[in-house]
Amino acid sequence: MTEGVRVYVDLDDVICETALRLAELAETQFGRRIPFEEIREFDLASSFGLSAREHAALMEAAHAPEVLLSFREVPGAVETIRRWAAKGRRICVVTGRPPDTADISRAWLERHGVPVAELIFVDKYGRHDGAAAGCRSLTLEQLAGQRFDAAVEDEPRTADFLARRLGAPVAVLRRPWNACARFSAGAREAIVRCRDWADIAARWP
Repeated sequence: MTEGVRVYVDLDDVICETALRLAELAETQFGRRIPFEEIREFDLASSFGLSAREHAALMEAAHAPEVLLSFREVPGAVETIRRWAAKGRRICVVTGRPPDTADISRAWLERHGVPVAELIFVDKYGRHDGAAAGCRSLTLEQLAGQRFDAAVEDEPRTADFLARRLGAPVAVLRRPWNACARFSAGAREAIVRCRDWADIAARWP
């Protein structure tokens, strides 16, 4: 990637270890012990065997400020992003979190020294209620109208959408829930499967 490019980097499970923390919460709250490698579906209610009520309770707990701040870094993510920013690349951190987590999400990024040019909230899953805390959530169609020169994602459907619509390469960071994902014919040429951030950094120095 050359200087001046605009890079989309997903936040949860790409920069920070979200699923690991949610698995810990599922165990403490509901006694469901699910090893990370067995989280085979992005739908956590299914992966953790939760009822709709339990899933709602888990999501409420997960979005508490103290929990969001406790997420650990994905190994290699911050170092790579810092190198990209130092080379003049514009880092756009994108998240499907509710917009009312904007302040605490920015606080986590600042605490971990992530050089963010833009923090973009996107209603990836049709769950947001509109603007909150002064932060507007984009639709996927609005996101597709923006220019990105490269993207890093973990969620298969979003990665497929980006690969089809952005006209840019999309690195899919390997996670249990995307290991067996099949991408559409229109997305495959743009999809780059990467085992970890070291692999991403080697491909896009």
